[in-house]
Amino acid sequence: MKDLSFVVIGKSFSDTKLLAKVRGFTVIVDEPSEIGGSDKGPTPLEYLLIALAGCLNITFRKIAAERGVNISSLEFVMKGTLNPSKFQGIPTKERAGYKEITVLVKLNSDAPKETLMEILKEAEKRCPVSDNLIMPTPLKIEVKKL
Repeated sequence: MKDLSFVVIGKSFSDTKLLAKVRGFTVIVDEPSEIGGSDKGPTPLEYLLIALAGCLNITFRKIAAERGVNISSLEFVMKGTLNPSKFQGIPTKERAGYKEITVLVKLNSDAPKETLMEILKEAEKRCPVSDNLIMPTPLKIEVKKL
């Protein structure tokens, strides 16, 4: 299978607000007003939870279909606990970002719970977003002065 490539262009409008464009879609990244943002959109780390929910949705439904399991409804409730110390410049050996992510999957299906748990475990293994949260992808960064 051929690798897929994606391009996101993000333009900064303030200390907390970014407008991002991808494939003709526009999204706003911002922080809550209580920490200086304008609360116009999800934070970067909230977008990671959205990405994880989307990825789990796709992989869960794909695996269920492969196994002939009918899913009539599917909902993900995501909760993240953040360690902001590296962002704040506080030296730490802990991983920056999410310390823990809890995923509650609510669904309707005729399949036994054990089968659904097997599908969920397989979906987590196949989900590229989950993989990148666990083992970060190397970043290549360059600066171009305008």
